[in-house]
Amino acid sequence: MDVIARLNILRLERNMSVYRLAELSGINQSTLANTFSRGTMPSIKHLEMMCETLGVSLSQFFADDEAPMQLTRNEMKLVENFRKLPEPLKRSVAEIVNTIPGIRN
Repeated sequence: MDVIARLNILRLERNMSVYRLAELSGINQSTLANTFSRGTMPSIKHLEMMCETLGVSLSQFFADDEAPMQLTRNEMKLVENFRKLPEPLKRSVAEIVNTIPGIRN
């Protein structure tokens, strides 16, 4: 798999510039510029940060047979906020969501 090509595809599908990806992921802009222009392989940490920003997990990124899940901005914000909650509140929120009619687990 060409990791950089895959990152580029995901980035472009989201109409995201390298600068914006750097800004949202917290990775130095020159580091990402080198990744995309010079083909410098990103570290696992940076790859994970980019995947999170692009709305895919590492397993989805490397999966050849399944399309990556694309999250809307609102869904990404919801996930970000959920991750900030303490564990007991995460469980409570999950219980509430799972009781909404029409949602299957």
